Amino acid sequence: MEHARISQVPDLDHAILITAFAGWNDAASAATWAIKFLVNHWEATAFAEIEPDEFFDFSATRPQVRITNGAIRRLTWTANRFYVHRADRATAAEAAETPHAPRLGQRDIVLLLGEEPNYHWRSFVQEILEICRQCRVDDVVLLGALVAEVPHTAPVTIRGTAGSASLLRRMERLEIERANYEGVTGILTVLQDTARKEGFGTASLWGAAPHYVSATPNLPVSEALLAKLDALYSFDLRLGDLARAARRFTARVSSLVAADPEVSAYVRELEARTGGGTEGLSTPFAGDVSGIHRVPPGGELPSAEEAIQEVEEWLRQFRDDTDRDE
Repeated sequence: MEHARISQVPDLDHAILITAFAGWNDAASAATWAIKFLVNHWEATAFAEIEPDEFFDFSATRPQVRITNGAIRRLTWTANRFYVHRADRATAAEAAETPHAPRLGQRDIVLLLGEEPNYHWRSFVQEILEICRQCRVDDVVLLGALVAEVPHTAPVTIRGTAGSASLLRRMERLEIERANYEGVTGILTVLQDTARKEGFGTASLWGAAPHYVSATPNLPVSEALLAKLDALYSFDLRLGDLARAARRFTARVSSLVAADPEVSAYVRELEARTGGGTEGLSTPFAGDVSGIHRVPPGGELPSAEEAIQEVEEWLRQFRDDTDRDE
C-alpha cells in the first residue's frame, strides 16, 4: 500500500466493510451522513487513512480552513478514513453457526467515510481492498444516493445490487428493488465491481432523493438506507430517534411546499406521474457534489434541525430557477 497510512491493523475476523463517498454518489449527503451515524452509533475508532495527494485535484476539491481572530486554527484536507468496531468476542463464535443471519456482536465492522477521487480510480480502489485484506474483510457493502424526480411525500425507495443470487433474493424479500441502470457511473460501482472480481461478497444500496429538496443531509433518505441495511444484515441499529427526525424533516418540507402554489403544483404533478412511488422514473439527475465531510470530535452528529432549516433556502432557490426557465 503506497498511499495508505495505518496506525495499527486491527485484529478482525469475517469483517464487513460499509462505505459511502461524498460527491457524485451522495445526493443531499444522505449516504455519507448514514456512515457518520454508524460511526457514532458504534463509537467506532479511526485506524487508517488514504493519503489524498495522488488522487485529488485540490483546485477542484479544496481543503477547508478555520481562521479565528486572525490565526489559522485548523486546515482540513480531503479525507478517506477507516474506522473499526470490534465484535463482542464472547458471542462471535455464534456467527459461525448462523452465517446467513449475522447479528450485531457477531461480525466485526470496518467503516470507510470517503470522498470520490479525481484521479487514478483503479489504484484508489486497490488501496481500499488491500486494507480490507489486511483486516480480513469478507463483505463490501456500499451506500449511495441519487437525485431523481420523486415527490418527498412518497416513501423512500431503496434499490440494490448484489454479487450473489442468494443476496439478491434476500433483498427482494426485504422489498429492496433490483437496480436497473445504464450510463455513467461513480466510484461506488468501480469499487463494487473490482471487489466482486477479487472474491469479496458485495452489495450496494441506493436511495432516491427529491431533486427539489436539496437541504443536507436528507434525513428520510439516510434513515431509509440505514433501515434496509439493518434489515439486510441484522445489525440491531437503534433508529427510533432518526426516524422521528426524518418525519419532522418531511413535515417541514410539506408545510413549506403547501405555502407555495408553484411548488405545490409541481409536487402534485410528480405524485400523479409516479403514483406516489418511483416506478417509471426518468433518468436520475447527476448527483450533487457535497464537499468535505468530518465526524465531529465530540462524537455528535450534524444537527437534524439545521437540515430542516435549510429546506427554506433550497425551495427559494428552486422557485428562482423556475422563474429563470420561464
